[in-house]
Amino acid sequence: MEGTLIDMLFGVVVILGGWVLKRIFFLLDRLQQEDKIIHGRLTELATDAVSRQEMLDAIDRVLSRIDKLEERLMSK
Repeated sequence: MEGTLIDMLFGVVVILGGWVLKRIFFLLDRLQQEDKIIHGRLTELATDAVSRQEMLDAIDRVLSRIDKLEERLMSK
């Protein structure tokens, strides 16, 4: 009697443990798929939003402003 009760409790623990592991792996797989989707969307947005020439023009403007600031600081 006592052995059967222990076996039943052990079986319940194993079933619950298996269910928990299955749930964890399912959630990890879903998270990985969502990460791939988000990465794809960000890559698409980054390549479509700004052309290379626009980026270079913006960099040139920033550098010219830095040069002007440097000239002002050096003249003081």
